[in-house]
Amino acid sequence: MVKPQFKRWYSSRDSSCDTKASIVLIGAGWWSQGWHLPHLHRNEEVTISAIVDSSPQPKSNLNPHLESLTTLATRYNCPIFHSLGELLQSPIGKSMDGALVCTPHATHYAIGVELIHEAKRRYEEDEKNYKPLSVLMEKPMTTDVSEAIELHRMLMERKNADKNSNEDDGDHTNTNQRIGGGIGCFLVNHSANFRPQARAAHELVETGKLGDIRHVTAFFASPLSWIFDDPSNTGWNEKRGSMLGNGFAWGQQSHILSWIYHVAGVETLIPSKVFCHMTKSDKTGADVSHAATVICSNGATFSLSGTSLLPGNAHSDPPVGKRIEIKIFGTHGALIYRGDDRDPSSGKLEWLRGDDEKEMGTVEVQCPDLGFEFEDLDQDGNGPASLQCFIDSCLGLEYYVGADSLTGLRSVQTIEAMYRSHVSGNCESIIDSTEEGS
Repeated sequence: MVKPQFKRWYSSRDSSCDTKASIVLIGAGWWSQGWHLPHLHRNEEVTISAIVDSSPQPKSNLNPHLESLTTLATRYNCPIFHSLGELLQSPIGKSMDGALVCTPHATHYAIGVELIHEAKRRYEEDEKNYKPLSVLMEKPMTTDVSEAIELHRMLMERKNADKNSNEDDGDHTNTNQRIGGGIGCFLVNHSANFRPQARAAHELVETGKLGDIRHVTAFFASPLSWIFDDPSNTGWNEKRGSMLGNGFAWGQQSHILSWIYHVAGVETLIPSKVFCHMTKSDKTGADVSHAATVICSNGATFSLSGTSLLPGNAHSDPPVGKRIEIKIFGTHGALIYRGDDRDPSSGKLEWLRGDDEKEMGTVEVQCPDLGFEFEDLDQDGNGPASLQCFIDSCLGLEYYVGADSLTGLRSVQTIEAMYRSHVSGNCESIIDSTEEGS
């Protein structure tokens, strides 16, 4: 028996779609108004069904001219809600296809839990014909490792609920992409992970072209001192909840960590111990650079360094690009990916072959027509591939899982241990996740 509402999960992305995805945006700040809302509005396959924000007039030092919720409601022809609870009590909340969460980092967990509970309610109300709820969560998934563990556990619980139901019904439809149990997808918005280059790198590792991963080196420099040195940017610089620090590690390094874990194998490259030292801004106390060593459970190691001290502004006109360099070494080959994320001609994805004696050391360029691309910061068009994959999930189409809850968890575990190590001055063990899904 094939469930009707899932009949298009594995159809082609080019399939005609006679319905629109009903998507709610939670959080109407700088990034939502500058990127998410315009991207969704331009997409003919999307209806912006509602905007949720606790403030009638969102504010951000990164854009002092943000529009009010009333203005946004008129511009995007949708209702506004002042809390997620209010939304979920409405017909829109009970019928939406997806929720895009773009709120302060420390709020992600509570919002994620409410959305998972809504998906669970739908499933338990009608297991045969429930409407899945998909979620795209801004990075990082959380800033509290115990919260990240719990979110991942809850999602795996939903996946098992649907798997058990399918087995009871004799339904053996391939449902590996969707989580199930009410959840369509749960993606973290690490846009670099959804790029063709990341997909090509992941495939090389997954198919054994590099052998066993033994070492990774990674460097990430962002021209963002203007954010981390400004005391008024409290969301970027001040500790909240259980956070031992805030700054560049939470704000930026999650991008490169997520890419590494996705490409090298989130089930294989499992962090075990971390040693880290950070330097801080004299003006805010936010961390602005760090050097870390990560030891994985399989014996692999990687060195990680990053800084916001690159001169310039990533959002100026013209923008100054972020500089990224990632090297992944295996027993049978290596991957090198480096460049300026605002200049595709600055780099390329290289596979250094070690799997064939006749080809030993040969460099094969992957995705040669694309050059170097990392985060997708383009404000024009319909948005990054991560957003398109989320929309595809909402429409019941096939989509690429570039960053799921386990990828998000690995990044949170690593960054949290980096802060602990800096505070203690010692090598710190990763706070481990539940066994299920790890």
